[in-house]
Amino acid sequence: MIACYVPWLHMHQPLVWLRANKEENLVSNLQKMLLSKDSREAWDGKLIARAYKNPAKYVKQLKKEGYDPKIMLDFSGVLLESLVELGKNKVFDEIEVEGERIGDIIKLFREVLNEFSSSIEVAGTAYSHCYFPATPEEDWIYQIEEWQATYKKIFGREALERVKGFWLPELGIPGFEDKLVKLIRVLNDAGYEWLILPLQAVEGYEHLSYEERIQVACQPHMLKIKDQAIPVIFRFPSYIIDQQAGCEAKEVYDKAKHVGKIFKSKKPALLVPACDGENGNVMMNEFFPKTFVPFFKERVNNSIGSLTVSEFLDKFYKKNGKFDIKSEIKVKIFGASWVDTHKFWLEGTRRMEMVKKIEELSKRFHSIKERLKGKSLLEEVKRALLIAETSCYVYWGTDFWFDQGEKAIEFANRKMDEV
Repeated sequence: MIACYVPWLHMHQPLVWLRANKEENLVSNLQKMLLSKDSREAWDGKLIARAYKNPAKYVKQLKKEGYDPKIMLDFSGVLLESLVELGKNKVFDEIEVEGERIGDIIKLFREVLNEFSSSIEVAGTAYSHCYFPATPEEDWIYQIEEWQATYKKIFGREALERVKGFWLPELGIPGFEDKLVKLIRVLNDAGYEWLILPLQAVEGYEHLSYEERIQVACQPHMLKIKDQAIPVIFRFPSYIIDQQAGCEAKEVYDKAKHVGKIFKSKKPALLVPACDGENGNVMMNEFFPKTFVPFFKERVNNSIGSLTVSEFLDKFYKKNGKFDIKSEIKVKIFGASWVDTHKFWLEGTRRMEMVKKIEELSKRFHSIKERLKGKSLLEEVKRALLIAETSCYVYWGTDFWFDQGEKAIEFANRKMDEV
């Protein structure tokens, strides 16, 4: 095998305020779309719901047919909770797309993760899809632990024990040594074994040649800061395999072969194209029937194979149960994201106002948390804080989403007022 291909799908829907019976309730944006009177929005909601079901559906189908598919997934905690709620309330039972009833998505995932755990590897992430460079450092551990608690509650302890890697929402990694060392320490303390980063985060990325970028992107490296270290892999460049825009099975195979020849190593090149799993026509309608299924049915051979990321690391970069990774990388001084910079979360007057309000909200929480130890209200207040830190509220730069963030902050403050 000269190259190992594994697609990665990132799944998230934020919470929004939906007015019903003269009251506003916090619900999933997916629920808002499905209940919308706008036929286009409601239809898109149905396609998104199917997109969340697709990984489990197609893995089960291929395994039953005797194939060995591999895929990486991550779901925000708030989305997982929303899928549970929509399944429990039979909302998905009423939804059909092209003659297919969606059904209980979480129930299907429980079945597939139990029966075919070697085909789907789930990575951990932040509970509410917070953008780490814009989130108070003291809350990073809460975002990580709340996701773990949510995942364990839904899928069980054994499923959580299989979660080895971590996805930073928007692949946003902070810069500066003091922040990086805290992030790595938090991930290590939470039991994570590796982290995925955007290639743009590498120091000197702009000056790397095409071949050098492939060399960096296709192998694991150690990220070491002071007394902390964690193995990292990279999201494969979209200018080679553009998963979200569309890259059919034969093209994936040909590009994997091309990259494998450039990589020139005794170990295979690791190709991990990663993108949102539900955004756009390709991901909602085309990726699984045109790329995923035909690749694993027709393209896997001795030259181009597939393993999940943890399987790949265990097979090629572990000795005596420990990682044996020689290469080290450094992160740019200001950090990066999968759109290069932090501008969609940190630039602009209203974004900065929101960042300041979140910082004040976080400080208020930390000033009262000791008084709440052992009380049920502590979890309610903490969850309200974490939801207010959702990255989507500032990313889109529109009044609707800013207003959602403002309401989330107000809601968290009201919860703290109860103290």
